[in-house]
Formats: sequence, C-alpha cells, structure tokens
Amino acid sequence: MSLSTTVRLQRPRPVAFAIALVLAWLLLALVAFALRRGPIEDDLAARATAAVRSTGGVHAQVHVEGREAVVTGRFPSAAAAEQARASAAVAGTTSARLGDDVVIATEPARPLVLAVAGRGLSITATVPDRASRAALLAAVADASGGSVTGEVRVDPAVAEPPVEVVAAVAAALRGFPGSHSVTVSGTTVAVAGSAPDEATRRRLGAQVLAAAGTTVPDATLDNRLVVPREKPAAAAAKSTSDAGALAALRAALDARNVTFPVGAATLSPPARLWLDRVAAALRAGRVVVLVGGHADASGSATLNQALSLDRAQVIADYLTDRGVRPDLIRVAGFGSRWPVADNATPRGRAANRRVEIVPWPDS
Repeated sequence: MSLSTTVRLQRPRPVAFAIALVLAWLLLALVAFALRRGPIEDDLAARATAAVRSTGGVHAQVHVEGREAVVTGRFPSAAAAEQARASAAVAGTTSARLGDDVVIATEPARPLVLAVAGRGLSITATVPDRASRAALLAAVADASGGSVTGEVRVDPAVAEPPVEVVAAVAAALRGFPGSHSVTVSGTTVAVAGSAPDEATRRRLGAQVLAAAGTTVPDATLDNRLVVPREKPAAAAAKSTSDAGALAALRAALDARNVTFPVGAATLSPPARLWLDRVAAALRAGRVVVLVGGHADASGSATLNQALSLDRAQVIADYLTDRGVRPDLIRVAGFGSRWPVADNATPRGRAANRRVEIVPWPDS
C-alpha cells in the first residue's frame, strides 16, 4: 500500500462527521428535555389545579401526562366535572380529560351545620366516605381546640360538603358571645341564634357571609338571628321549671356512665335500662344534655376520635327513639384525650371506653 493511499484512508469523511454531530446534538437535547420534563409537568399540574379550584372544584386534583391534563377527584354533578375538565386546559397543555377514577355524586351535598355554644363546637353533616368523615372531624377538632360535638354520617351517594368552610366560619362565630349556628346548603349560608341588638345581628351575619364566601362561590346570606324580648315574669317561671327538671335529671343520671367493648359501639341490656330512666327525666323537662363519647388509648387518634363519636351517637339515637327531643341533645366525641383510669391495664381501658351524659353548661 502506498503512502498516498494510507493518507486517504485516515482522512475524516465529511458526511459521516456531520451526521455524528447531529446525533450527538439530538441526544443532548433529549437528555435536557427529560431533565426538564418533570418540573414542566409539575408547573402545568399546579396551574391547572389552581384553575379548576378557582371555578369551584375544591376537591379536584390535576396531574399532567406529557402535555395532557388529567382531572381526578369527586364532583357533585356531571356538569361540574365537565367544567373542571375545561378549566384544566391551561396554556401549555394540549388537551384535558377526566381520569378513570373520577367519582360523580348522584345526590347533591346535604346541609352542613356548624354551631357554637360557649366554648363548644358542634358539626352536623353527611359525607360520601369514611376518609371524608375523618377529614371533617379533624377540621372541626382543629377549629375547636380538640373536642368534637355533633354527628357526621356517611352516604356514598352524596356530594362532598364544603369542609374548607369550617375554620373560617368557626372563627367568625367565636367572635360573638352566645349560641349561634351556621347552615351551609348549596350557596345559601343561614345563620341562626340570638343577638343582643340589631347592630350585632347585622355584623355577625356579615362576618359569617364573608367567612363562608372564601370557599363557597356566590354565597348568599339568610340571617335568622333574633333579638330576644322575653318578659321578666316568663323568664322567672322558665328558670324555676328548668331547675326542677335539672334536679330530676341529675337523680336519674346517678353519676353513672355507659361502657363499651373493645372497638365497638353496642349497648348492653343494663345500659339500656339506665338510659330508659334518663330518657324519662329528659322528656319531663327542657334540660339540654351533652352526650360525650370516649375511647381508650389502644388505637390511632383518628380511629379513637371517630369511635368515640359513634358511641355517643348510639346513645343519642337511643334517647331520641325513647321520645327525647333531638334539640335537647348535643353529641360529642373526645377520642382518648380524657381518660378516667390507667390505660396500661385492661380494667383501666375498659373504664375509659365510655359515654358520659352531663347537663349542658347553659342549662
């Protein structure tokens, strides 16, 4: 082989060199795109979720697959789900669709009732599943400083109530003395109770509406607060009657509690006999009672909170079945926060799995 032939073989080929450069550039571009794809999708998902929630889809989530926005969550109607899908198509996405796990309620949300009496906080609501129930109870517990009063039922057919309204409305109600309640039903926010004068009545209504409006779009106020005008003679007669009913109730209670098996909320025959006497005393007067449920410390805080409320609700239902007016009963679940015995022993845990019935502080 000659020298000139050797030189020609070692000379680089221009076409192959150019192709190699293009392939290397494409490879670097793909690597760079792959590194940026995660943050880009996260940014799109965050903007799409914000857009959906700004139109009322507070329980929706959005994730991005490539450039397609996928909406998941629970919606009160098919129209609300479609509105969420359309809102998720923000700039930067190519399309938006509903995920396979989207749940559409077949019934509208039931009214959510939040009440304040003194330092107590009560909730009455219906939610679609136990996870929603735990979330609502946790929100009320946070707003009340630990104790939960009320009834939260589960019905898979209903839409999710506005859980996010709890903290703001509770803060608004606690800014005023007395007993008040707020009922959120659709876009209507009804506030009830008493106010010392007309100015307070209007101010409390306005603050409740402002608090609810942060999570309930297009909220309207139904102000049912009243300024009482009770005659002194009638008030004195009511006080005397209630004092006698309260004494009869304390005698029937006899400082006893109802205890429960581990992890259960069932009533024993002796407990039913005792509750029959309590029901008779409650039917004879207008004394309001607090039915407070408790649990031992053997379960998680969330489980104990729900179980204690279930136990209290079982007794409240038993009393109303025996003719006690429902408006005379307040229901609370305190979890395992207030033991009366040592949770380290079986006997102590058995004593802590209890329900106490006590007169409401305002009675």
